[in-house]
Formats: sequence, structure tokens, C-alpha cells
Amino acid sequence: MEEAEDKLSNLPKFILHNILSRLLSEDAARTSVLSKTWLDTWYTFPYLCFCESDFITEIQPTEDIPRKSKDFIEYVKSRLLWFWDRRLAIKEFYFAIRDLRCMPNDLDLCLKLVGESGVEILSICLPKYSSMISQDEKGGRGECYYVLPKGVIEIKSLTKLMFKGGIRVDQAFMNHSIKSFFSLRELHLLEVVLKDEQAIECLISCCPLIEVITLMLLSGSMKSLSIHGLKKLNTVYVDGIKEVYIDESNSSLKSLYYCHDYLSIPIFKIDFIQCCKYLKELLLSLYDTTIITEKWFLEILPKFPFLETLEIWNCILSETINISSVQLKYLGVSDCSNLKVANIDAPNLLSCKFKGFNGSKPIISFLNNISTQLQLCLSIWIYDFDVFYVRELLQNIKPQNVFISLSLSISCSEGAPRPVFLDIPSPPPSIKHLDLDIEIHSEINETLYSDIADFLLLCFVPEYISWNNIYNLETKQFVEFFFETLRRKKDVTKCCWRDLKEAKVEVTRFIIDDGTMLKSLPNYSTRGNIIFMKDM
Repeated sequence: MEEAEDKLSNLPKFILHNILSRLLSEDAARTSVLSKTWLDTWYTFPYLCFCESDFITEIQPTEDIPRKSKDFIEYVKSRLLWFWDRRLAIKEFYFAIRDLRCMPNDLDLCLKLVGESGVEILSICLPKYSSMISQDEKGGRGECYYVLPKGVIEIKSLTKLMFKGGIRVDQAFMNHSIKSFFSLRELHLLEVVLKDEQAIECLISCCPLIEVITLMLLSGSMKSLSIHGLKKLNTVYVDGIKEVYIDESNSSLKSLYYCHDYLSIPIFKIDFIQCCKYLKELLLSLYDTTIITEKWFLEILPKFPFLETLEIWNCILSETINISSVQLKYLGVSDCSNLKVANIDAPNLLSCKFKGFNGSKPIISFLNNISTQLQLCLSIWIYDFDVFYVRELLQNIKPQNVFISLSLSISCSEGAPRPVFLDIPSPPPSIKHLDLDIEIHSEINETLYSDIADFLLLCFVPEYISWNNIYNLETKQFVEFFFETLRRKKDVTKCCWRDLKEAKVEVTRFIIDDGTMLKSLPNYSTRGNIIFMKDM
């Protein structure tokens, strides 16, 4: 073993650095105690991550915070100066701080040092602009943000740039014509402060090799965005911009994510059809501001013949939608209202997810041939114990060997009307996995528990069940009641769930087996996962 350790320590330093780069930062830091070689390897590791929260904990006394913040920034500067004095390269620099008001000059120096050290990946995370409003000396309200030094745009070695929080980007930052950022491949601007909305377009125009653009901007800070002339661009993520124009010169675009900020003006426009004929991923999140009609699915979707992933969030759908695509492999529809019927004709679909319908009960049907590898995840809320709806929803899914994962959230409280369960002679449909999240807002009530248990037993026959978020006494007691009910029914009837035999409860790090496991659950609030499995 010692010989093997010696051989590892004798590897060239760039290989040792490569090993550290593949570890979590905490694990990489622990290698420094292994030997002097590893200590030196860690200390010259060119991936520097400085996060103030690692120095200042939430339980820190308030009066100690300014001193701790100063100690933190002094440590960062000393590390960077150590690299700079020895002419060591810095490949990645990540800096996150919770309060900027005391140290903008220090951050200027840090950026200057990393820029002169050939930094390739630069990430700066500051508090949100809204949380940085401060009192000026005269008692009035003043703005507090970090103004980017002009030297940042002169860092020609950058391949990835990420700014988040109260960082000001305006035309003053772009007031010279130096063709910098020539090597930049990724640009991520999250919640930055814009004093001139033309600054973003100007910044992007200086990045001819850009491949990924993420713009998640403060509401109303930028009304329109035009992207053109970027032949390498393959991914665009835009949030909070009213109008987006992407011209045909960006024909390499493969992934487009458009999120319409719910605080913005409801009417939006996104023009990308002509340039996206090779699009493979499309995500639209519209915050209930727009109706996606059946006409959209019939006329727009066919314009993307290579589309493999389609996700639609937070919008109003037509009552009936028909989705037809030969290439589609993943479909996700989340938190969309108004939908009643979804007909899907996608023979190569491998994963499909429907969740959150704001009280509506859509029926989902798969037409023609469908892949036997399809995994379908349904997530629905139940308030009224509608056995017929759940059965109809599941029985419409063909073929029957589709892996169906049903995430069922049941919310019930004392005083709610009792369900009426009619005699249903046919056996319930089979599913692979049932994931339950039950909220019981009442004291111990065996009548209510019995109603929930009967509902579950009539709706489906799962191969295994998991219970999530066992966070209160009532829910935990219901799980115990259900397990005892199920075992009792198997003893006296031909219960459709008779093959369910084994149960496991996981609470923190302990796993308890057999039928007495629920008795062992602690009586305090906890988070656990209870699983019923079929006998193998």
C-alpha cells in the first residue's frame, strides 16, 4: 500500500491537479493532510473557490460579522497574491459574498490579480440588487451595487463568465472597441443590474465563439434582446425579457429555454422559428400569461423535425391537445391549467411527465405504437377520493407494460365530506411505482384513515410504494394504520395487493425491517421514506 501511495505522489503535478479537479471541493481540501506533496499540490491547485458562508456561519454573533468578513477578504487577497508572486496560473476563480458594502476596492484588486493569472472560468456571486439597497449618509435611500471594473473585459483568456446578483453592467463597461472575450464560450448573467439595456447586446457581440448564453434578468430591466451573427451558439436560456429575436445566422441553435417573468407585462414575443430548424430541446415557462392552443401544437411543433425534448411549464393550455412527433424522446407538462385531454403520438418517447393541473383532471392517451421503454410519471392532487378518475387515467395508458410512476398527493382534513365507494367488480389497473405524499390536517381519526386506505386499494395495484415526507404524527400514524389494514385484508380476502409483503422504513440513517418497523419510528417530526415491495 505504501509503495502504491508513493507512486501516486510521484506523479507530475498537473496530473495531481487533474485528480483534485474531479473531487468535491471538501474532499480535495482533505488531501492536503496526506503528505507534503499533496499539501503543495493543494496549495498550488489552480481552481480557487472562496465562499464567505464557509467562514461566517448563521450562528455567528452579529457583532463579529464585520471582522469575519474582513478576515475573509484578506485571506482571499493573500491567496491570490501568493499565486501572482509565483506566476502561477489560475484556471478557475469562484467568489461568493453576502455583503459588498465594505469591500468593492478589494474585489477590484482580486479581479485584477486573477485576470493577470490567465483565468479561464470566472464566477462572481453577490447579494441580489433588491437586498443591497442601503441608507446613504443623509438618511435617504441609496443604491448599493458593484460596478464592474473595465479591466474585466480585457481578460482574453476567459472561456466562461458568470455574474450573479448586484453587479452593474452598462455601456461604460463597454466604452471601448477592444475585441475582447474572443475565447469566451459561455456567458451567464443572473439578476445583474442594467443601466443601459444595449450593454448586453454589445457584450454578446464581442463573443464570436459563444456557445451558451444565460440571461436571467430582473423584471423590466431589459425589454428586448436581439441575437445575431453567432455561428457557434447552441444554447440560449432567457428569463424576464419581453421580446426576443434570434435570426437565421444562429442556425446551430440546439437548445432554447424561454421563461417569461410573471412580473413582466403579460404580452410577449419570441421570434426564433426560422433559425431553429435543428432545435433539439425547447422549454417554455410562461407563468399563466399565455394560452398555448391546439393550433400551436399542430402548426409550430412540426417546424422542429429534430426536437427530442419538449417541456411546457406554467401556462394555460387548450382543453384538448394533440402532440405528434417522431423524434420526441422526452415530454414534460407541468403546472398547466385548463387541460382535459392530451393525445400523444410519439413512437420513440422514452420519458413523459405530467404534473400539477390546478384542480383539473386531464385524461392522457398514447396513440398508435409506443416504445415499451417508456417511463411515465404522473403527479396529481386528490381532494375528493375520485376512484373513477384515477382508474380511467391509468387504464387509458397503453401498452400496459409501460413503467408508470404515479406521484399522488392526498390532502384531507376533518369535516370533509366522506367519499362514497361503490362496488367495483373489475380489478384495479396495475402500475409499477406509487409515490405517496399524504397531508392529514386533523387529529387521529380512524374513519378518515379508513377512507384513504379504501381509496388507495380500489385505485391501483402497485409493484412497490414509497411514502415521502413523513413529517408529522398524523401521517406517520396513518401509514401504520394502512400497513395493518393491508395485512389484515390479505389474511381474510383475496386482496389485489396480496403480493405486497415486505416493508422498509428509512429514517435518517437507520433501516428497520419487518412488520413491527412502524412501531419503532420516533415520535418527533422527521423525514423518512417508507417502501412496500412485492415479494420477489
